[in-house]
Order: sequence, then C-alpha cells, then structure tokens
Amino acid sequence: MGVPPNLSAYPGAVLVIIGALILGLAAGLLAGGSFTVLSETHFRWWGLALLGLVMQLIPIPSSSTGGHRLGVVVLVASYAVLLAFVAANIRFGGFALLGLGLVLNAVAIGVNGGMPVSPGAIRAVEGVHVAQGVRRLEEHGGGKHHLQRPGDKLIPLTDVIGIGGPVRNVFSPGDLVSMVGMAWVVAAATRGPAGKHARPRRQGGPSDAAQPSGPPPHPTEAGEEGWPDRSARGHP
Repeated sequence: MGVPPNLSAYPGAVLVIIGALILGLAAGLLAGGSFTVLSETHFRWWGLALLGLVMQLIPIPSSSTGGHRLGVVVLVASYAVLLAFVAANIRFGGFALLGLGLVLNAVAIGVNGGMPVSPGAIRAVEGVHVAQGVRRLEEHGGGKHHLQRPGDKLIPLTDVIGIGGPVRNVFSPGDLVSMVGMAWVVAAATRGPAGKHARPRRQGGPSDAAQPSGPPPHPTEAGEEGWPDRSARGHP
C-alpha cells in the first residue's frame, strides 16, 4: 500500500483494512461461525504482525541517499517480519493468500529500490489536481515510495491502482491480494477448524438397523436358533 499522494488519505487506507476485516467476519458468521470460536482462535507469534506494521509506518525522510536506502531496508525488513508471522500460522485458512500478497509487494520493492507509484493511480485519486498529488508524493513519499521512473521494473506489481472517494489511496495488486487473504483469515478463524460445526456422523450402517434392538431372549425360553421355544410355554 503506497503512501497516498495526499497525506490526509491515511484514514482511507485504514477504512479498506477495516472493511476487509468486517467482510471476513460477516462471511464467517454466515457460514456458521461464531464470536466464541473466533475468541478461541490463537495465532502464533502475533507480535511479529504488530512489529511489521509499525516498521512500515515509521517515517523515514529521503532527503539524502542514505535516508532513501534506510527507508528501503526498513520496508523490506518489515515484509520479512510479516512473512515470518504468516509462515508461523500457515495452517490457518487465508494465510497462504495473505503471504502471496506480501511476497508480490516485497518483490516489487526489492527490484525497484522502493515502491513506485503510477501517475495514473495518482490521477485517479486526485482528479484534476494530479500535479499537486505528484508534488506531495515527491515531498512526503519518504524513502519507501517514489514516483514511477522509466527504469522501474515489474510495473504491474507496483502501486498502479488508484481509488478515489472516501478511500483516496493508491494500491498495488499485492495489497488487494493481501486484503482478500486478511478477510479469509478472519472468516476461517470465525468458523474454527474444519469440521468444527459439522453434525456428528451417525455410527453404524444400514445393517445395524436390521438387528433386534432389545435384549436377547432368556436362555430358558430360547430354542436352538435363539428364538422363543413355543413348546417351553406349553403350546403344541
């Protein structure tokens, strides 16, 4: 997720994250999950997720070459931390997709020395004020993001998606994949392990129903085949 051209757009990115979480929660509840099951779900090394997010939010100025390099190093390191958290919880549903989105972003950042932001994405966010948006990105993008350059690679994986309206932010395909994975994680956690809400399977097969359900006949009243001996009761 790129630094928005307009610094006031940070709440828009938060709205997208909250929306993904709410969507996943709703999907999990509709599929038979519950808040109780969600509260019983425990992810491993969850502190790594918080650390990775904090590292991505650290403002690092790009006024010098050293500042730019430091920003890229911190950004790549944040993805490594987040991927470690994903790997520790890969057995949970949705984490594989979440990890895929993170890898796509990490690759785009690694080969370009930061995340390129497309002018077209800025135009979609800023409208007629695209020039101002470009200037804000150049001034406040920090060492982690930069305006797309002719030499940048893997452009389709960079911040090429601009969303206006209340969101007003730029995104990469990896961001969107991660959002879907995040929603899936919440939905799966709400449902719990596979089969948790399945009805218990009835024991036995059709042959069991054909067997007598009551106790066996009394030995004194049973004949050779196990059925009551009519002669024992005085019948001809």
